[in-house]
Amino acid sequence: MLLAKPIRRPPYGLLLAVLAVTTFYLYHPPSFHSLLPSRKDFRPQKAPNATAHLLSETTQQYWSTLHATLKKTSPSIPPLKFSRPVNGEEIDPGRNDNTTPRPDLIQISAADLEALKTGHRGFVSLLKFLAPRLPRWKGSKGVVLTAGGGYLGDALTSILMLRRSGSQLPAHVFVDTPSERDPLICDEILPRLNVECLVFSDLLRPTDGVKHYQYKVLSILLSPFEKVLYLDADAWPIRSPDTLFASEPFTTHGIISWPDFWVTTISPVFHRAANISASPVLRRRSSESGILLYDKSTHADSLLLSTYYNWYGPGCYYPLLSQGAPGEGDKETFVQAALALGRNFWDVRTPVTVLGRWINGTFETSGMKQADPERDFQLQKAHGAVATDHAREPPAETKAAPLFIHHNLFKVDIMALGRATDPMFRRDEKGRFGRLWGPDRSLVEDSGYDVERAMWDTVLDAHCAADGPIASGGCVELEEWYKAVFVDSPPLVEGL
Repeated sequence: MLLAKPIRRPPYGLLLAVLAVTTFYLYHPPSFHSLLPSRKDFRPQKAPNATAHLLSETTQQYWSTLHATLKKTSPSIPPLKFSRPVNGEEIDPGRNDNTTPRPDLIQISAADLEALKTGHRGFVSLLKFLAPRLPRWKGSKGVVLTAGGGYLGDALTSILMLRRSGSQLPAHVFVDTPSERDPLICDEILPRLNVECLVFSDLLRPTDGVKHYQYKVLSILLSPFEKVLYLDADAWPIRSPDTLFASEPFTTHGIISWPDFWVTTISPVFHRAANISASPVLRRRSSESGILLYDKSTHADSLLLSTYYNWYGPGCYYPLLSQGAPGEGDKETFVQAALALGRNFWDVRTPVTVLGRWINGTFETSGMKQADPERDFQLQKAHGAVATDHAREPPAETKAAPLFIHHNLFKVDIMALGRATDPMFRRDEKGRFGRLWGPDRSLVEDSGYDVERAMWDTVLDAHCAADGPIASGGCVELEEWYKAVFVDSPPLVEGL
C-alpha cells in the first residue's frame, strides 16, 4: 500500500519541494497533456478565516447548545447487537425484490425501544430552533475534506487533483487534534492552494470520544461554507465540480449522495424509532459517503439529524442502519436523516464502478468511480426514470460518465511513495509492469484525457521534483514504473 501507517512528521525537504512545485503548478499549464486545464487561469475564490469562525463566540455558543441538546436526547440504552451480520444474498440487488423482507437481526426490549423513540423524537422537536441558527457564511460554497488519523498526505494528493481539474473553490481540511496540524503543510503549502486547515478539538471535548466515521458529518456541519462538496481524503474530481452548485439536481434537491454496491439493510427497529415507513428494498442502493453535496440553507435540519445519528452511531444507529453490512458506519446516516424528516434529496442512479486490475490471476481493487450527478439527473429525466426503483443495474443509456475518483483501497499518500515492495510495482506473468487501474479505455474516452496518468504526473511533479531535494527517496522505483507503463507503452486511446 502507498499509505504510511504510522502518523509521523513528513520530511521538510520533500515538502519544500512540494511547495515549490505547487506554486509553479498553479500558474503554468501541464506540459504533458494539452487537454488538461491551464493553471495560468487559476483565480481562487478567497474565503474569510474559518479558524476565526470556529473560535468565535457565536460558534462556540452554538456548539455548546448543540452539545447539550445531544446529551439531553441520548437514547440511553445498552449497545445494540445483531444476531449475525447480513449475508451476501441479503445485500445483493440481483437476488432481492420488493417483496423480500428486510433483515431483522436486532432484538430490542420494549423499554429500550421506547427510550430510542423518546431520544429521537426529542432531538427532532428541537431542530426548528437549532437549524435556523446554524452558524455559516451565507451564500458561500466550498470543498471540505477530513484528514485526521494520518491522512494528510492523501488529502494533499486529492487537493492537487482538485486544482488540476480547474476547480477554484476554496477548501477546508479538518484534522483531529493540534498535533496533527503540521505547520509547514497548513501554514505554507495549503494556503497557496486556497485551503485552510481546521482542528476539531477547537470545539470538541476530549471526553466526547468522537472518532473515525463520526468526524465526517461534523466537518460538514462545522465548516462555515453554506454549500459544501464533501470529499474523503482519498477522493477527487476528474473535471471541475464547481458548476454542480448552480445546476440540477443540487439546486432542486439540496443533498446529493452517491451509491454503494449493495441494497440497504436497515433494521425495522430504526423505522419504528424514527416513526417512518420502510422504503421498498429495490428503491435505492446503500450510500457510499466518501462524496456528498449539502446545502445548509435548505437542509440544515437533516444535517443536524445526521449529526445525532453519528453522535450515537457506534452501538446504536450504525448497527441499526446497516446490521453489519460492508462499510457499516456513517454511510446511511445522511439519506436516512433526510427521509426521516421528509426532506428532498437526490441519490445518484448511475451505479458505482470499480477501479482495479487483473494481475497474476487476481483482481486487485484500487478504488471506485462515481458518476456526474448533473448528467445522471438529466438522463433520468430524459428516460422517465426519476421516480423509479433503481437498486438494480439500469440500462446503459441512463448511465452518466464518471466525475469522481474515490481511491479508497489503494492509498495515494503523496508524502510516502515509491517503496519497491509496494503492490503497484509487481510485475505480471510476463514480467511486465502494469497500470494500477488496468486498461480502462472507457474512462479515458469519457474524461477526454488519461486520468490515471494525470494522477501520477501530479504525484511525480510534487514528490520527485527535479528542482527540489528528495528527502524521502523512492523516486527511482516510481519513475521506472511510470516510464514503463505510460511512456514506453502505447496510450489506451490514441491521441489522449
